[in-house]
Amino acid sequence: MEGLDLRVAAGQGGLQNEVSWLHVSELTDPTQFLEGGEFLLTTGLGVGELAASQREYVHRLAGHGLAGLGFGLGFGFAEVPEPVVEEADRVAFPVLSVPYDVPFVAITKAAFTHLANEQLEQLTRALAVHERLAAAVLEGRGLQALLAIVCNHLECSLALVDEGGRVVSERHARRRLPFDGSLELPVLADGEGATLRAVREDSPFGEYDRLVLHHGQTALALDLSRRRAVSAAELRLAGDLLEDLENARLDEREANRRIAAFGLEPERDYAALLAVAGNGNGGGPPLEGERLRREVAQELDRRAIRYLSTARLDRASFLVEAANEEEALAVARGVVEAEPLARVGVGRPAHGPALGRSLLEARAALDAVDAPVASYRDLGSLELLLTMPEAALEAFVDRVLGPAVRNSWLIDSLTALLDSGCRWSEAAERLGVHRHTLRYRMDRLREQTGRHPDNPEQRLELWLAVKAVQALAARGGAT
Repeated sequence: MEGLDLRVAAGQGGLQNEVSWLHVSELTDPTQFLEGGEFLLTTGLGVGELAASQREYVHRLAGHGLAGLGFGLGFGFAEVPEPVVEEADRVAFPVLSVPYDVPFVAITKAAFTHLANEQLEQLTRALAVHERLAAAVLEGRGLQALLAIVCNHLECSLALVDEGGRVVSERHARRRLPFDGSLELPVLADGEGATLRAVREDSPFGEYDRLVLHHGQTALALDLSRRRAVSAAELRLAGDLLEDLENARLDEREANRRIAAFGLEPERDYAALLAVAGNGNGGGPPLEGERLRREVAQELDRRAIRYLSTARLDRASFLVEAANEEEALAVARGVVEAEPLARVGVGRPAHGPALGRSLLEARAALDAVDAPVASYRDLGSLELLLTMPEAALEAFVDRVLGPAVRNSWLIDSLTALLDSGCRWSEAAERLGVHRHTLRYRMDRLREQTGRHPDNPEQRLELWLAVKAVQALAARGGAT
């Protein structure tokens, strides 16, 4: 403070301490009336005459988190007592000597003016950061840009972590710092929570730093809310696109136009990935598919893989960029490793309208094979049937099975018998019925279709018809 002739008597190491307020006290222990951060003014009446009490006085103030001490000379002490100086140097607690002719009121006036100016400056600087954050949100520059603004301004490390503990985005100023013992701030967006973790190497976060971090919290929450609103609309449109592709409703021009609308390059190859939770038998809560979609999407984001996604009930569907079959399978295996409770079906990479076939393959593989990763390679003859027009498959099923196709216990019994290689006892055991019951059912099948699995030629037709039913089911078509 210019013109007051204050001199540093001890505690040079603590001169960077922030001063929140000034307080005058002659008590031996004024800490019960202080919050920490204050600069205390005293004439020394409370420090005591013994060296031990003087050291204890300094130790008490420093331990309570005071910013420093102004020691008025000429009242009881001509100089700052040596024990005070020694203890203050030891704990890096600033002690300033105040000349006799400088009244404490002059110091408080100067300090309050300085604090007011400093607070105004901090508010102005924080407002500038707020405006930069708001512009970044409006421009849709993303989470990384928001974290960068705060991170570079405060020279710290920041990480945004979702409710599951996964890092959504992070940014580091000078070098990557561990987040052990970091400051954690909640980020709430549309009822879903995330956490902003902040850590700095050189010094703890002060009042101004926390104000800037609060602006960061608000901007991140707004960006997450905006993303979710946009994402909900995109998911609906993506679901419509995948459904149209799967049902072969689009020609090449329209398919490419709608794929490009999602920021993907239509000429590139994409593989269908279909993810389900657990055993994939369905019946999960309505949000199960969306939860899976987010989990898988985070893994794809981490791998910097371009994709299009949507969720329906207990399933999440993706088109992921994949140059070849092995790349598509590698992506699926990576997803399962990151999300062990998921199962993933994989279709062949394709582009344009052929993506419909990839989606059908992924669905059929997932339903046909009980494995963490199931692919079109596991489909066998079903892969060929998936390439046939739906109308041709329905006509073939109607010709071979006729009305029997609507009798689920007949079709299930026939499927079990064919899958067991026409070993009657094994098929009956699998169905949980007596062998004679199974033969009775196949006699009923012959009555309705004119075909019986004991006849080798008819058995082949029946087997193809069952596979055609499965192919139609994979498409969601009628039988």
